[in-house]
Amino acid sequence: MKAVALALFLAGGAPARPPLECPAGTERRGAAPTDGYEEWCEGKNPYGQGWRHGPARTYYDDGGLWVEERFREGERDGPFVEYHRNGRKAREGAFSRGRKVGRWTISSESGQVEESSDWRDGVPDGPFAAFWPDGTRKTDGRYCGGVQCGRWRTFDAAGRELGSVDYGEQSSTP
Repeated sequence: MKAVALALFLAGGAPARPPLECPAGTERRGAAPTDGYEEWCEGKNPYGQGWRHGPARTYYDDGGLWVEERFREGERDGPFVEYHRNGRKAREGAFSRGRKVGRWTISSESGQVEESSDWRDGVPDGPFAAFWPDGTRKTDGRYCGGVQCGRWRTFDAAGRELGSVDYGEQSSTP
């Protein structure tokens, strides 16, 4: 395996990845480069139709890894990582039953974090921050159940506050 990865690396191709380890009762589908551009584990739903269950990978046309994710009973469930063509992480977070949860980050091709936000049950909920290319803060604020709440501030590239607005506190009860 190491010899194959080394040969691909020296030839300028993408490194070889170990085959997907599919959960019991599922089968590996698709193919990794050079035979394909997507591979996943597939099981059967209660009606006998195929659905994704377990790890999945999607590749760029040059064979580089584009997306690594997991599915549970046909829905995204677990860690999610999308990569830039240069191999650095572009987007990272997690899903639960098909909905974004926890901390999500978006990064530039250089690896600099551009955005960071918290999610709950598929909607933004909690701290949000956006950053200038050099890493200084551009915007910060908070989401409450998918809407902006509290104080949001905007900064110039030198870090000076340009302005702020207070959206007040939100309540999920009528």
